[in-house]
Amino acid sequence: MSSITKRYLALCLAASLGLSACMQGGTDNGTRETAASRSQATERDVEDPGTFSRRENALWDGRPSFGGVWVAHPEARAPQRVIIRNTENGRETVGSLFTRERMNPGPAFQVSGEAASAVGILAGAPTMIEVVALRVEEAAPEPQPEAQDATAEAAAEAPPPAESAQDAPEPARAEPRPTEDDEALIAMPQPEAAAPRQGLLGRLFGRGRTQAADPDQIESAPLDATAMAEAPPAAARPAPPESAAPASALAQPYIQLGIFSVESNAANAERMARGADLPVRVVPGSAQGNAFWRVVVGPAQDAGAHAQMLARVKSLGFNDAYAVRR
Repeated sequence: MSSITKRYLALCLAASLGLSACMQGGTDNGTRETAASRSQATERDVEDPGTFSRRENALWDGRPSFGGVWVAHPEARAPQRVIIRNTENGRETVGSLFTRERMNPGPAFQVSGEAASAVGILAGAPTMIEVVALRVEEAAPEPQPEAQDATAEAAAEAPPPAESAQDAPEPARAEPRPTEDDEALIAMPQPEAAAPRQGLLGRLFGRGRTQAADPDQIESAPLDATAMAEAPPAAARPAPPESAAPASALAQPYIQLGIFSVESNAANAERMARGADLPVRVVPGSAQGNAFWRVVVGPAQDAGAHAQMLARVKSLGFNDAYAVRR
């Protein structure tokens, strides 16, 4: 086998290795992005007994009440989200806690009709309940085991940096063409009369059928072109983050109409607010396995708009509506 043929085969082998390295590198990046997306922080509601925690009798007077699930207690300092438990049957739900302004003889806790229905309190029957404040906590879940295994496996299979397509040593330039005597010995055709090639090298470097594969120009075909050809399409690349909405100047730009344990009740409250041309939405949530639906309007961009919005909400009958941050 002639020296030119050997160099030709060596260049083909080097190009194949570079292409393989590019393909392995793309797989590794996709695995790491998937693992990172599973590790993003999430919010959850956790009990905060230091803010409010009471275990006392509650009473529902039997009348239908407005505003969803709520309880009222004379020692409540400010409206907040709480978990309400019926200690006699173990049923619980999430609702709002308000300050009880008028005290009647009997239990300290006053409950709404929807709260009584959710935890199983009968009208006129004092029932022991436990009410604990909830607070929002950010938690970063650990990556799932399969994501960790995939990341470790991809890292183990990735080629060392020196073997990547960009860092691969440049192949040695071809030696001067053989003399006429040498060509006669090896019976090689003249380069000018060589037919266009479309073999392995042509497919690797994307050469057309009408272009001759000149041995002096083989090394000038950059491996970067192969890497660009193997790059993922634009649809597979992560999209840039969407631009965030203008932030309100208020710490609590939203107004909460109520918390509901029945989704249809939340939908009714939403329709009422929408009929009054209020920017309203239903926010589903869950705390310790208990589903609930919050109905909020907003956001208001300043204090004046917030006051007007709150007045319109209360004109609909939601007298216990209060400001929230989200």
